[in-house]
Amino acid sequence: MRQQLDAGRRTCITQAAGDQDQGGLGKTQVAVEYAYRYRDQYPNGVIWLSADWDLDAQLVDLAVKPRWIAPESERRYALDIARHRLRSVADCLIVFDQVQDPAALRDYLPEPAAATQVLITSNAGQPDYTAVLIAPLDPNAALRLLIETAGREPEGEAELDAARTITHTLDGLPLALELAGGQLAHGAPRFQDYLQRLRQDRGQAAPERSDDALDSILRIGTGVYAEQPLLPAVLDALAWGGPAPMGRDLLAAMLGAQDGAELSAALDLGSALRIIRPVPDSTRYAMHGRIAQLRRAQAPIAGRPDLAAQQCARVTAWFSARLDDPQQLPDFEAELDQLREWHDHAVECAPRLAARLTWLRIYVPLQRGQPQEIRRLLEQGLAEYKQHGCDDQALFACLHHDLAFALDALGDSKRALATAEQALAIRRGLFGNDHPDTARSLGNVANYAATLGDPLRALESTEQSLAIRRGLHGEWHRDTAASLNNIATYTYTLGNQQHALDMASQALAIHRDLYGERHPDTAASLLSVAYYTNALGDPQRALELAQQALLIHRDLFGDRHPDTAISVNTMATYAGALGDHQRALDLAQQGLAIQHELFGVRHPATAKCLHNTAGYLLKLGKTTEAYNQAQAAHDLFRQLLGAKHPQTLSTAQLLSRIKRPGFRIPSFRKGGSAKKAKPKK
Repeated sequence: MRQQLDAGRRTCITQAAGDQDQGGLGKTQVAVEYAYRYRDQYPNGVIWLSADWDLDAQLVDLAVKPRWIAPESERRYALDIARHRLRSVADCLIVFDQVQDPAALRDYLPEPAAATQVLITSNAGQPDYTAVLIAPLDPNAALRLLIETAGREPEGEAELDAARTITHTLDGLPLALELAGGQLAHGAPRFQDYLQRLRQDRGQAAPERSDDALDSILRIGTGVYAEQPLLPAVLDALAWGGPAPMGRDLLAAMLGAQDGAELSAALDLGSALRIIRPVPDSTRYAMHGRIAQLRRAQAPIAGRPDLAAQQCARVTAWFSARLDDPQQLPDFEAELDQLREWHDHAVECAPRLAARLTWLRIYVPLQRGQPQEIRRLLEQGLAEYKQHGCDDQALFACLHHDLAFALDALGDSKRALATAEQALAIRRGLFGNDHPDTARSLGNVANYAATLGDPLRALESTEQSLAIRRGLHGEWHRDTAASLNNIATYTYTLGNQQHALDMASQALAIHRDLYGERHPDTAASLLSVAYYTNALGDPQRALELAQQALLIHRDLFGDRHPDTAISVNTMATYAGALGDHQRALDLAQQGLAIQHELFGVRHPATAKCLHNTAGYLLKLGKTTEAYNQAQAAHDLFRQLLGAKHPQTLSTAQLLSRIKRPGFRIPSFRKGGSAKKAKPKK
């Protein structure tokens, strides 16, 4: 493996072609051993990703733990930053464990220039990867593993012969040997007694399964599981769940386990028997995929529909309780595989819950800013709602409310408005006017009306929403501040710049009172006030406010953060409005450097910075550089967002200005200054 990886060949640990795909050969353990043995040869470390779990959730976690981004940062940035880091990090080993479809790794593989080594494990050889074949253990190695796991040496020749026969009966399969060793260690039966049980089971097994060593081991263990009454239910929950480890909190909720000591005892026994694997430094538990597969066959969920429906309901309640609480987002995200798996069980065993479980799945893509995925899930949820005869109008309104958001983000604001109006009508019928969901729907309607060119209707809807929120929460609440900021936007569009500034200033006062000076919402409010201040003809004051926001962002997140880049770019705008185009260019280039480092070249944030930089270069008379930057921005916007996206069209307009026949860059005489341009909206 070391020779192949050093030669630049991506490597796959797999089993010999033609061997039965039985699992449990130790492919993962071989990769673990390699990573530990050679970790000092990788200056930027080893990154381990399980390909059969949700890769994006792992990347988000990965972005926070080694502080690729600040832990306090909004997680909406984490995925893009982690993907870019994964694809560009050099002198690193990346391991993708349990790969089933190599095409699914396409967006995660490092760029060729990164000089990063890639190692995967898979049950079958994969194209474009050089195989390292592993096989069952030889008799001596198998015997050593069994004895080490059992925790004792065989006493006498008869016991040693029995141990050898056990390893032969189990076909030298490492996973089966580990499980057998765990059972031998528990209760200390003799090797000869255990061999007799094994032979009896193999003789009584159904013919189609008589060759499966793991199946026999699991059946032998059922008698031991009864020592802890909760253990069989724990094993079923882990087997029926998704491939990723499950947190203890979700597991307890699924089982209705009120007694924490009883659950702990069951988990301890399962871990001692090697059938459950605790995840180090966490409260999460996993089960080997092959064990889960066999457990599902022994206790199929379809045969216990009432229990399955009960657990679907408990899973639904657990995830629902964590909505709208940013502090709970990491826990929610960590259980995405479980949410997906139990949705599939609900379709079979509790179909009326399927639509709600689908709706719950949009929470994470909402945080990540993935409108395509949100739309796909919500259209699926609406189809399930109708197909399974749901009668939950509150859920029906939620599906429409969130679908409107996705449609607007994808450019279909007309349909978004109609969908949001449908959600508003349902919520008014259910809750009346004085309800948070009604206020939220009014805000949605306002947003899409404004996008469609009706700021007056947007203002009226937002004022209704503000009145509801003031009545429910009072003045000093984040929802009240959000409505004030929206009113500022629409009154500004209607030409009342002073009123817009007053509303934004009230929102800033609320954020300062709620969170203090050192908070992202306070910084965002400062930037809003700066915007309206500049529009009223005071770019110097606007620059000072943006400077305050930058100091907050730097204090919270450091220099390498998207919000820091936003503050820097905003300062560039006001420096340009003051006629200091060189300072504006310097600031814009700082923002571009941050975005490029965090997101790489192929990202809308980088393209936007290129556009801004081109504008300042043009002001300074650097026409060729301005054209090159604008052309690069235009190409990126067109590839990433499409030819008709507003950002693409805006950059096209900038290009036409640079290329316009007879266009002349103004000259600036020493000691003079350019005529101050009228600030744009």
